[in-house]
Amino acid sequence: MGYLGHRPMKGVTLQRLQVFCAVYKAGSISQAARDMFLSQPTVSRHLHDFEAVMNLTLFLRDKGRLVPTEAADALYDSSRFLDEGISRLESRVASIRQGSGMRLAVMGVTLMMPYFIPQAILRLLRDMPALDFSVNTGILSQQLSVLRNGQVDIGLAAGGVFTSDIQSEKLGEGRLMALIPESWGLAEKAEIDLADLCDRPTVNLTARGPIGRVLSDALAERGLSFDRQIMGHSLFTAPYLAASLGRAVVVDEYTAFNHPVPSLRLRPLSHELTFDISAIFHAQSERSIAAESFVGHLRALLRDWDGAPA
Repeated sequence: MGYLGHRPMKGVTLQRLQVFCAVYKAGSISQAARDMFLSQPTVSRHLHDFEAVMNLTLFLRDKGRLVPTEAADALYDSSRFLDEGISRLESRVASIRQGSGMRLAVMGVTLMMPYFIPQAILRLLRDMPALDFSVNTGILSQQLSVLRNGQVDIGLAAGGVFTSDIQSEKLGEGRLMALIPESWGLAEKAEIDLADLCDRPTVNLTARGPIGRVLSDALAERGLSFDRQIMGHSLFTAPYLAASLGRAVVVDEYTAFNHPVPSLRLRPLSHELTFDISAIFHAQSERSIAAESFVGHLRALLRDWDGAPA
């Protein structure tokens, strides 16, 4: 049989108890209404209902003032710390909303770092100015490792993740674009076809990465292939390799815009190639308010991306 000694009395609500305390301290319904920013009829109704629920007479009327009864004295003595408790609760809620004592750990692929992650942090700090951040870059395998051991809250990857212990949430899409040496006549074209680059020197991207895999699949589907003499394993360094060696390269639009190389011309592909950008989480970890807000800001930034961030 369950213990019933501390079951709350039916009909006793927090607001009714607050009204009783306010009236007890103020000595009148009108003053209590002003203190609580409520109307007098509302305070009167809550006080009447509270007395009915308690089945006690709590106040006597004397020349317009309310005089507490002994029952009211005893009840107020038991609940006199209510306001302090509510104030502490409200203070704690405000502190949580500002991120005090909270930390958000994020690891993202390199292409998200120059613009999207810093901008999402700036937006989140407007709402939660006391929030602490831990930010790092890492490829997908590194992100999965730190997510599984609880070192980060959010991973940000190109492409999706399909494992039982990791949740993947699509945030947006990116496009592949070509970087062409400005000395090539090809650089004057408005759009570049993959076939335009097949007989020219390029920096190829390894298919182990999501961007390289999208490119490799598109080439295979069309029966094309790029020069494989120079194989790039980093999106960040690929444009610099291409510029130094006088070669073309196909990378994602964010890397191309955020790391401009003066001797290379950026051109869209005539056959659009896209890839997903996803937030990844450990399936067993509860997402914090900060994590949800951060992801929301990233989704908005990706949606509003116009290729020329301020």
